[in-house]
Amino acid sequence: MERGPNYEAIRESLTKSNRRRSLRTLFQLPLSTRTSTYGSISTTAPVGSIPADIVREIVDFLSPSDILNFSLTSTHLRALLMPALYETVTLKSSKNCRVTLTMLLQRRDICGYIRKLAVRPNYYLAWPRPDEHLSEAWVVEMIEKISKDLTVMHTFDWDGLELPKDSLWETLRSNCPDLKSVFSNVGTRPLDPESTLFNFSNLTSFSLIVRHGLGGSELFPSLEHIPLRFWDMLINRCPDLQELAICSFSSSARVFDFERITEGYWPRLHTLTLGSFGYQADFSLGPPSLSTDYSLGRFLDKHTELKYVRFLWNFKRWMSPDAIPMRLSPSALPVLDTFIGVYQQLAELPHPEAVETLDLTCEPVYESRLGTVCPILRSLTNLTSLDIWTHVFYPSRDHSHFFYSILVACPKLTDFHFMCTTSFTVKPLKQLITQLKLLPDLKHFSLTKGHNYIDENMISTALRILKYNPGLKQINIRWARERCPNHLKQEGTYDVLTDPDGRPEALMVVERGIPLIGVPFLRRYRYKIDKGGGGPKVAKTLRVGL
Repeated sequence: MERGPNYEAIRESLTKSNRRRSLRTLFQLPLSTRTSTYGSISTTAPVGSIPADIVREIVDFLSPSDILNFSLTSTHLRALLMPALYETVTLKSSKNCRVTLTMLLQRRDICGYIRKLAVRPNYYLAWPRPDEHLSEAWVVEMIEKISKDLTVMHTFDWDGLELPKDSLWETLRSNCPDLKSVFSNVGTRPLDPESTLFNFSNLTSFSLIVRHGLGGSELFPSLEHIPLRFWDMLINRCPDLQELAICSFSSSARVFDFERITEGYWPRLHTLTLGSFGYQADFSLGPPSLSTDYSLGRFLDKHTELKYVRFLWNFKRWMSPDAIPMRLSPSALPVLDTFIGVYQQLAELPHPEAVETLDLTCEPVYESRLGTVCPILRSLTNLTSLDIWTHVFYPSRDHSHFFYSILVACPKLTDFHFMCTTSFTVKPLKQLITQLKLLPDLKHFSLTKGHNYIDENMISTALRILKYNPGLKQINIRWARERCPNHLKQEGTYDVLTDPDGRPEALMVVERGIPLIGVPFLRRYRYKIDKGGGGPKVAKTLRVGL
């Protein structure tokens, strides 16, 4: 589930802040509907009174759904925006794969616009409804049929239950000369040492990921060796690699031995994901390069262009050790702005002031470790985005000092995700949200909490949060439950709409989940807020979409 961290976050904020103003302005302008056919539109011809190049600049700040709506206003715009509409095609379900691949086979001209193609047949993370079954061999066959028309595709992402049929890789390598980024997950099948997946050269991005949902109960699974041809491809034939991921999201079932990565050197590498790290059978930390010869530290020393580092950890039923030395040099990781891992490694970074985005959700931060964690957070003087997982035991107690200590250590946050998968009742929630005022620049707040059937509904929680923090632009709420698919019971997104004076007047709501009784639901509606005495209150539901 990663994007390029900082650039995408900035791009997303620009999109959200400019989207409505741009569309409202554009729809008020005269747009010509007297158009020519596809392919004959001049690249500089004006659209009504707007030059085409200005339209393209505006479209850069729009979401895919807004681009689609914009393109429907005239056939001239439709033709002009076709490259933007189909630049990235992500098929998020079996139905999407079946319908879209069939359409592309019939409309080969559209294939020529696709630069990034991601397919997710039998999507194992589909929620709240499970995905329908689709033959992955059929998906491969359809992609192979349109491959010669994917003339500008540079990125392909396979996210099925298992690695695709091996012929797909050779077909794409032969028919798509611009293909430089290849991403694939694996399931339970062993890697074929002779796979054509390892025939690529000069890639700029590559990932091999053990997918979620494989189960497993091994506390110390044996590390699986990756074929030699895999390493030969990366180390010897991909000198310009910029993004690399080798990791497992099912670390109780299957974990790769990725130690040989330390033999590589890629001067332009800026994004790295590795894992899973954790305890070995003798309770040393693995892989051994981490705890014995510190080759991982030397590898990081050499890669000075790294901006995004994600280390997946799984300590199973035990707590992590107090220290995890990496032996980094004082000049290591000078431009690292995003770090995902554990606080012990964070403490080793020689340039903490460069970090802007931090994710500490590999394991819970316990109250007993506040004395160590908070000074590390305070050293991140430019931190603006934080995801943190905590355990709050005994919710009837006062945890105000715990929350205060974390918040006061990160005063510049604009995005804050607080996760507590133990019971998190109204009392600790109020203790937390009343102290969010310590974050004067906070615009996006997300709460993931352990679900209890006596909890208030999500919209009530969102309004409670907004009552004490009216400056928020978006609130996200997730109810976590161990036995539910993806460990999620329900989730909601609440975009705050304000009046001309900047006061919250409504919430644009999207909620989905699994009810106590009945079928999974998806709701989209607008909630009007009563701005009378006592803070925001729900006045009425203006529109509901199921």
